[in-house]
Amino acid sequence: MRRLALAVLVFAAGSTAWAAQPPAPSANKGRTGTYECKTGHAEYNYYVYVPKAYSDENPAGLHVYFHGQGGGGSAPHFGQWAKYFLEPHNLIGINMQYTDGDNGKDTAGKVDAAVEAIRQTMADYKIVFGRGAVASFSGGGLPHEQLFSKFGKFTPGGPSPSPFNHSALYGSNYWGNPTAGPPMTWFVGVGTQEWGMGQPTLGTSQTKKAEQLLAFALKGGCADVYYKVTVGKGHTISDEDVRDSAAQFRRSDLAMAPFLYERDYADPRLRLAARRANAHDLAGALSGIDRVLADAKADDAVKAGATAIKAKIEERVGAVLALMKELAENDPVLCAYYGNVFTGHLRNLPQAKDLKALLAESRKQPNAAAAGAAFREFCTSFKNVFGPGPSLKSGAAKFLGGVKTRAGGRSVLGTMATEFLAIEQPAPKAG
Repeated sequence: MRRLALAVLVFAAGSTAWAAQPPAPSANKGRTGTYECKTGHAEYNYYVYVPKAYSDENPAGLHVYFHGQGGGGSAPHFGQWAKYFLEPHNLIGINMQYTDGDNGKDTAGKVDAAVEAIRQTMADYKIVFGRGAVASFSGGGLPHEQLFSKFGKFTPGGPSPSPFNHSALYGSNYWGNPTAGPPMTWFVGVGTQEWGMGQPTLGTSQTKKAEQLLAFALKGGCADVYYKVTVGKGHTISDEDVRDSAAQFRRSDLAMAPFLYERDYADPRLRLAARRANAHDLAGALSGIDRVLADAKADDAVKAGATAIKAKIEERVGAVLALMKELAENDPVLCAYYGNVFTGHLRNLPQAKDLKALLAESRKQPNAAAAGAAFREFCTSFKNVFGPGPSLKSGAAKFLGGVKTRAGGRSVLGTMATEFLAIEQPAPKAG
């Protein structure tokens, strides 16, 4: 799997909405808790949730959610998002509220309202732009898809990066090609009891999204794709869905997202160091910081800023090694994928040897080579797994059993194989 050139991927001309002059801060600037906001569209509102960890000293990322048909009444409620995303990962939540209840009506206007909500939230809080998750349920996939279609095309040299490093489709009517957008982790979920809903059916469209993403992984796209099929689940978002989606966010947050709020650093040397760190040139950033700290002429405020950046970089390196230790123990496929990414991030740092040792240990695991081969076969043969309805094609169960054995039961690939196999297991006998 080729390493993604993450630092050079930026929005093309369609992204001028992000690069344009930001709106003025609103009366909600710095406000805490949960509250409602209006947009320039009379029927399109949004709710904001500010996590407890947020402060001017601890800027946040974003989590944007598009509700399903007639689901605007859920917008004030952030329960699952707060539990798994907003509080653990310091993300400010934006729940869109379309009071007409129809995502298929004026979808472009609904997307414009979402862009307005994101830009206003960026004006009211310190947001590390490029660090975030976007999610949709049911008909909310229509504005979700159009947001990516309108603002998610990438070319080198564009004006600004993507707002998101993770995307989640919870039984979502997202019909476009997800591989045309920015590199990120993808969660795609569907229950067997909602499989036949919609037109095209959710079972058809969600399976197609997974097929496209897995095929793209073989061409250098993100390998962290989770297609979660839950036996017996209806048209809802389960806790397990959000939990597993958030686990992916944690990984791509470290691998793909920036983590410093560059505007906090007025000194040109600190601003440059922050920019290098956000581009994952951690050694280059630390070299610049060390020069500032060694400069006898640098004032105390600048040195304090340099010390703060250094601490955040060291914290991030520690988080990377902790994640890689988990992957080395549990998931050979993702260990290899993220190991390639993080090897670039930690290049020329002392901790690079620790990462190298973890990767070497992972490669020594008995199933390491077999897991990699299983992943390639899984991506290639995925189109032959599901039959009509929530069922497996002939021979798929045997294939999935082999994938599970080779990948390991605690890996994402092994978990998917286990969940797929559950589709045709006999129901337990009563009593």
